Amino acid sequence: MTETFDRPRELTGDASLNHVVLGPAGSIGVEGRLAQDACSRDALHALAADLGLPGLRRDRLADDLARAAASSDAEAARSAAAVLHAFGMRLGALVATLRDPATPERQGSTPHRRAFLARWTAVERVWFGGGLLAGGCGPLVLEGARATAGLAPHPCPVAVSPRPELAPLIGAARHVPAGSGAEAAVVADLGHTRIRTAVAERHDGTLRRLRHLRAGPVPRRPGADAVEAAVGAALAAAVRDAAGPASKRVRVVVSVASFVRDGLPADDGQGIYGCLAARAPALLRAVRDAAGVSADLRFLHDGTAAASAGGGPGDAAITAGTWLGVGFAPSGGPPPLAVPRRGLPVAWADEAGPPPGALG
Repeated sequence: MTETFDRPRELTGDASLNHVVLGPAGSIGVEGRLAQDACSRDALHALAADLGLPGLRRDRLADDLARAAASSDAEAARSAAAVLHAFGMRLGALVATLRDPATPERQGSTPHRRAFLARWTAVERVWFGGGLLAGGCGPLVLEGARATAGLAPHPCPVAVSPRPELAPLIGAARHVPAGSGAEAAVVADLGHTRIRTAVAERHDGTLRRLRHLRAGPVPRRPGADAVEAAVGAALAAAVRDAAGPASKRVRVVVSVASFVRDGLPADDGQGIYGCLAARAPALLRAVRDAAGVSADLRFLHDGTAAASAGGGPGDAAITAGTWLGVGFAPSGGPPPLAVPRRGLPVAWADEAGPPPGALG
């Protein structure tokens, strides 16, 4: 008997997409492969080499593919478009597998796993996000995804999140509490390869823009001390950006590449940020001391944040980056901040724009 999937905000290791076995949608040559072996950054890198684009940089893969797709070299542009379309078809095959009512029983090795997989048959829309869909990559990936996702036994719409490379950051910003008047808060995205921060400006119930967006690498040295120091420095700099002369408190909402338990990263050994669970009080004190202003701190699972970037309460998100991420838009509780219909303005701290590789 399948359990009820009733805690979409508190996902566990059973809620991973990386170990889903892909079904036959579209007969595109990935049936029987694990999703992590077909839809990850390294899988896209290998696909590019197979289709005539060798030498692309793994840490700047989206940058290089988008540049090739827009190139005046017709052959390079065709190859890049073919790579991105094929990668999209793989993501669509994943969606088709998840939309198959037989998948929970076939691949649900535990009751929680079956409940997670069964939840996908009720999803109303799937949003794609992540650095691999940045810039000009997104539309080409989406075209391929729609071709195979539509072959599901029970298809649902698929779309690319607004600014897919920033989806967890935008989703975190939408979870800043609404209030009266204008107020700035800090949002952060602690990813596998980048730490991003920004100042989120809101007015009443609307998110107005993200400014002072910064991106830096994750710590090269392993260990909790290095992680705490890197995250603390990034958050403190962002809080200083947000604090005005009359500020008494700055709210900080953090999207983190970790499962989250009771509002803190889960220390389950599956990522580098689990150590922050025990260090959250010290981290917050360090941020307050360094920024010279009081602050409060809230963590969100990065998939939950990505699903909140543009979707409604029945939607889900799949993020494509170093690995696949997943999340469901929360239902219940206060509604997230609205976003402008014409798009959310984003201003990098350096007016020249993002540093190379900051997006993909």
